[in-house]
Amino acid sequence: MSYKNKKLKKVRFNQLKRSIGLIKIALWKKIKVLLPKRKETAVLKQTVFLMQDLRLLAERVRENNKKIQTWVDKYIEECILVGKPVQILTQWCFSLDFEVRLQKQGGKFAPTKTERELVFKWFPTVLEVFEKRNVPINWIVTFNRSYLDSGRLEPETERAYQEMVQGLFDEAGLSSKILLCNWEDDVLLKKPEPDKNVLENLGEFLVPAALQIVFNQHKSWALGEAGLKQADEELWQDVKFQIACEAEEGRFLCDSEESPLSEGKFILVPLEVAERYNPTFLILNPEFEERIASLLPPYPWRMTEE
Repeated sequence: MSYKNKKLKKVRFNQLKRSIGLIKIALWKKIKVLLPKRKETAVLKQTVFLMQDLRLLAERVRENNKKIQTWVDKYIEECILVGKPVQILTQWCFSLDFEVRLQKQGGKFAPTKTERELVFKWFPTVLEVFEKRNVPINWIVTFNRSYLDSGRLEPETERAYQEMVQGLFDEAGLSSKILLCNWEDDVLLKKPEPDKNVLENLGEFLVPAALQIVFNQHKSWALGEAGLKQADEELWQDVKFQIACEAEEGRFLCDSEESPLSEGKFILVPLEVAERYNPTFLILNPEFEERIASLLPPYPWRMTEE
């Protein structure tokens, strides 16, 4: 075979290879469109190991606990990459039940077994998980009053309970690691306000079935645990107001400009079951739920036979 023929054959072979390559690329692009998008996940080993520890802890806290979503992974990794502490928020709610509890405890609050376990076992456990992976955190615990006047404690009762909890944190040596403050007095500097649009047009935000579930839950608490005497009409007004307040709080906490938490980014480590925040806190911010990491046992303030 002449040199010219060999060269021509080689050129044709290369053209064929290139054509096949272009066909493969075109096919792959079409296949990629059909494939489900992969979720963004953490890539730093530090983040991966930390999230493994947190997910194992969540499983220990409560059976069938809500799974930690990947938003938390990405947020923690973002903090690591830019060298800023992870922000954690825990809301500790003042319950109207505390009035009855104070009487049962002889006029002076004494911590329940679960409150002591929470402060001496569970809070330190979460802190140790982050310390083990060298990830700094800013953890804030806010004491939150009821949105409803009918659900608020007497100021003296509220003050006595908060002082009791603060004493536990002091005793456990956590006061320098976790900041305790009053949500209204120290952060908002006012009473929480409802979102007016949600309040006036609630039917546009919640389907009747969901609204009925929220109402039934509130009625059970109000007439049962809280011992309030209210007709259904009054209960409905309270429920609407509370839903509108929770919707606004879910928006406000995550707002990059308004939130007291930097950039509105934080992990919510609740003292209630995660399901409690759905659907009301999600009305104006559906992504609110992605921030929840249930790493602490719920409702430690409830009195049980000890």
